[in-house]
Formats: sequence, C-alpha cells, structure tokens
Amino acid sequence: MTDGVVSSTGQIVGSQTSPWNLQRFQAVASSALISVPILTWLALIVVMPSLLLIGVSFLKSTGGVIRFEPSLANYLRLWNSSGFWVLLGRTLAYSFAGCLVASFIAYPLAFYVGRVITRNRALLTTLIILPLWISLLMRVFAWRVILGQSGVLNTFLVSSGILQEPSNAFLYSPLAVVMVFAYIAIPFIFISTMGAFEKIPQDLIEAAQDSGANAFFTFVTLVWPLTRRNFAIGFSLAFLVTVGDFVTPAMIGGIDGTTVGVVISTQFGFANNWPYGAAAAVVLMVSVGVLLSIVLALCPSRGVMLSVEGDNSQAQTIASNTIGRLIGALGTGMAIVYLYAPLAIIFIFSLNSSSVQVFPLQELSLQWYASLTSNESLIAAAQRSLIVAISVVCLAAALGTLFAVIIHNGRLKGARYYELAFALPVATPGVVLGIEMVLGTEIFGIPSGILRIIVGQMSFVMPVTLLMVLVRLRKIDPSLMEASLDLGANRLKSFTSVLWPLIKGTVLASAFLGLTLSADDVMVTLFLSGGAPTLPIWVFNQLRFGFTPEVNAVFSLLMFVCLVIVFLTNRQASRSRG
Repeated sequence: MTDGVVSSTGQIVGSQTSPWNLQRFQAVASSALISVPILTWLALIVVMPSLLLIGVSFLKSTGGVIRFEPSLANYLRLWNSSGFWVLLGRTLAYSFAGCLVASFIAYPLAFYVGRVITRNRALLTTLIILPLWISLLMRVFAWRVILGQSGVLNTFLVSSGILQEPSNAFLYSPLAVVMVFAYIAIPFIFISTMGAFEKIPQDLIEAAQDSGANAFFTFVTLVWPLTRRNFAIGFSLAFLVTVGDFVTPAMIGGIDGTTVGVVISTQFGFANNWPYGAAAAVVLMVSVGVLLSIVLALCPSRGVMLSVEGDNSQAQTIASNTIGRLIGALGTGMAIVYLYAPLAIIFIFSLNSSSVQVFPLQELSLQWYASLTSNESLIAAAQRSLIVAISVVCLAAALGTLFAVIIHNGRLKGARYYELAFALPVATPGVVLGIEMVLGTEIFGIPSGILRIIVGQMSFVMPVTLLMVLVRLRKIDPSLMEASLDLGANRLKSFTSVLWPLIKGTVLASAFLGLTLSADDVMVTLFLSGGAPTLPIWVFNQLRFGFTPEVNAVFSLLMFVCLVIVFLTNRQASRSRG
C-alpha cells in the first residue's frame, strides 16, 4: 500500500510505504532471522540424519562399499528373512513385557506415594527415580552378579538348601532380559504417573464415595481415566529406552537375548553393510511407532484435572485403612530394595579382596580402587569422558538456553512444532539415534573420536536443556522483561540483568543432568568412538571380553559421582524455585 500524489499523466510522483506494512515486514523479517539458528540445528542434527538413514536403506553395499543404486533389495531381504521377524518380535516382546511388569510395580507405587503419603513424599520420590542417574552399565552388570551361576541368587539358594547345586537358568535367558528391562522401566513409569495422581482433587474421590461407589468402581470410572494418559506417556518413554537398548540383551540374555539392536550394530560394525543395517533400523522405528500409537490410542486423555491448593488430605480414603497402609508401606519398601540391592551388591564386591564374586566375602580391601591408578587405558578413557562431558555440557547449556529464549520470546510461528522437533532425538531408540549420528557425521567427514562423540551426544543432551529452560521461562512473569525494555535497557542488558538471574538455576541443573547423560552414554557413543573409547565404552568392552574386579571399583566411583551430581542438582533446583 502506498500514499502519493498523482500527476496529470497518471503517474505517482511521490510515494511512501505504509507504516503498518513496514512494521509488519520488519516483524516477519525479524522472526525469520532469529529462526535461522534453530532451523539450522534442526536441519543438520534432526532432519538430515533421519533422511540419510532412510536414503541409505534404499542403496546397495558391495564389499563394504555403498553403491548408489536405489532399490528395495534391503527391504525385500528383510521381508523374506524369517530370522529378522523373529528377532523383531523378540525385541518388541522383551521391551513390552518388561514395561508391563514394571507397570504392575510402578503404578501402585505412584498411587501410594502420590495419594497416601503426606510426609517425606519428596524423599520417597527421589529414592525411586535416583537409579535413573546411576550408570546403566552398572545396573545391568549388577544383575549379572546377582543372576550368574556363582552369583548372589545361586549362592543363597544353595546355602539355604533349596538347590543342590548352582543353576544356570537365571542368567542368559529371556526371563533375565525382561526382569532387567522392568528394573530399568520402573522409574520412568512412576514419575510420569505420580504427577497425575497428585493432581486428582480429593473432592472427586469423596463425591464418588458419597454416591455409593466402592473402591474398585471409583478406580475404574474416575482414577484410571484421569491417570491413564500419563501412564501411557511413561510406558511409552520406558519402551523407547528399552527397545533401543542392545547392551542389556547382549550382557544378560546371551544368544536367546539377541535383538534387532544387536543386528543393527553388527551391520554397522563387523558386517560393514550399512544399507541393510539402515533398513533394519527403519523397520524397527516404524514398528515402535505403530505399537506406541496403539498404546496411546488405548489410553486417551479424558477430563481436566484441577489440582487443589492447600491440604489435600488423602488419608481419608486409603490411609485410614490400617491394612491398606501396611500393604502400601511394605510394597514401597520392597520396590526400593529391588531398585537398590543391585547397586549395593556392586559396592560390597568392590571392597572384596577376592577376584571371585561369591559370598561370603574374604576380607575388606581397597586394593581394586588402588589398582585403578595404574591402569593406563582406563585413565585415558576417563580423560576422554571428561573432555567430552565438559564440552557437551558447555555447548548444550549455551545453545539450549539461546534456543529456549528464542522460542519463548521470539513469538515464532509453529513454536510448538519446533519443540516437538527438538525432542525427536530424545524419543528415538538409542541404537537408531547412534546410526543416524554415524551417517550425519560421516557425510561431513568428521572422524571417529572425541569430536564425533561430542556432536552425537549433543543431539540428545541439548534438547534436555532446552526443554527444561523453556518450562522455567513460562513460569516467569513477562512484564518483568517488558518493564526493563520500557526503562531503556536493550535486550542484552535486560537478559543479563533480569532474565538470567531467574533462569540460571535451571540452566545449572540441566547442566548437571547433561553431565550425567554424557558420562553414562553407551548406545550412541559406541558407534562414534572408534578407537578412542570413553569410560563407559571401556567398561563395556571389559565386560564383553573378560571381567576384571576393577570394574566394581569403577562402578562404585561412578555411583558416588552421580549421587554428588544429584545432590547438587536438587540443591540448585531448590534455590531456583526459591
């Protein structure tokens, strides 16, 4: 739109752009400009690796060399391979069964902690989700110690006279894989579901009871509909974690524990047939997507829960029932023992002077801790882990905070879709994400080693920081920034003086969490490390090719570091909320 004077010839001799159009153009241009770093990240880290995975799956490989001959040969090979479908069914079945077993433990546990416990609720919650911070390798290895032929379980059964000799039926079996998957899944399902239980207003429970509904009918018609969506989300997250875990089946299941993840990792390793491995990864992703879509469809969200401020005294429903309270307390105690017994056993054996992991212990000793100081390969791996972790945490904190501020304050169109796109790597099974990062870094010529590991770990650590900071930003009164700008401060000054003091606690808490995620990662790092293993990869190789007692000491030290990080994170989060 223009304003001007028209001459006798009909020409506009003076024109001026409408201020409204100019402002609109500037707003659109500004929004497009600030979207550039976000779109660049999504294109390079999320979209391109996924497209490469799909594209490579249609190519051929001859003698380890990929040939650009698009075809459906890899998918036809998979379709005609009965062995692949057996492995795929086994992979999905193990993960689903493990999450199902975990649900029967985590759902009642979430109900008891969220609806019955009124004191020490935060402590119990922390105890239940704390194992998530402990090294996955440590938790899996602990179950090997428990279930092995000379392990804790066999030792107890033989010494008590239940068995005449140790049994080899516990370890390297499908049951062992399901049991460990359930162990891994419990905290995910618990933390997601407990939040839903806490938000159910007590008035609804009392209204149902006043209407004559018994406990079962109240649960079916009220409690389950209001919590099933959160349960489905927790179940889905746990399923994604376990279905992409090829470490646990390899260490616990033996031959019967071979899953699609092992096949995929082999194709990108010894077999050197990337197109076939990519096709297997695509089929796994599609299968997982279909199965989780069914789970979410069966658990729709219904009703709106309004949390009630003040005393939400749940004691009137179940807590007043002494038997119910005793059963709940006993079940909670057993669940905590189930979560922490494997970790305690590893620490105990780290102090055992014997190199054989059987009870009774010979004598207490710190010799395995002392021997770590002379293990050069371990020290080198620990140094790499430290370099990678510090680099990843610093980059993730900076980029995650920047992107969160842009999404929150930039008024970007489709901001919700940006968040979902950033979260995709977090929701991708570990084995598939590792393959995608291999393809993405390979096309840019990034060599195996520290640099490639940093790029790969940034794909899932940075989104965690971004999402945590976004949650914090949405709780801040926007008028604070507006007042700062109205008083003449530029955006940089307003950020450093007003916004940063309010979010720095969350940024630091996310950095501590990112440190744990980086230091513990195996499934992505294994594909990227090459001949420069980090500490978790070094430990994994030790467990695959031979056990050394120093592993117990390494795990115990890692557990101590994780506990310190959790303490610092909770302390920083408390300060941030204050």
